[in-house]
Amino acid sequence: MLRAILILAGLCALALGLFVIRFSWVGAMPWLIFGGALLLGTLFEGRYRPRVRSGPDGWEPTGEKFIDPGTGKLVDVVYNPKTGEREYRDISQ
Repeated sequence: MLRAILILAGLCALALGLFVIRFSWVGAMPWLIFGGALLLGTLFEGRYRPRVRSGPDGWEPTGEKFIDPGTGKLVDVVYNPKTGEREYRDISQ
């Protein structure tokens, strides 16, 4: 939903810039730059850093890894977005 709102805002800023350009090139530049940057940033946001897909069991990796002080083993942190529950999985071998 937020992505759609940002795309709409970028298109509106570009349209306003194109309307204002009839009267003043200098006055239209901020609107054209802002609208273009907002549109490009929103449309290409997912391509810069791929989104992490959840596994078949619904757990998603958080990217956190640390050595468990109790066991001394390397663990990976995963969470379930439906419940908010976090789990620590042993990955040292």
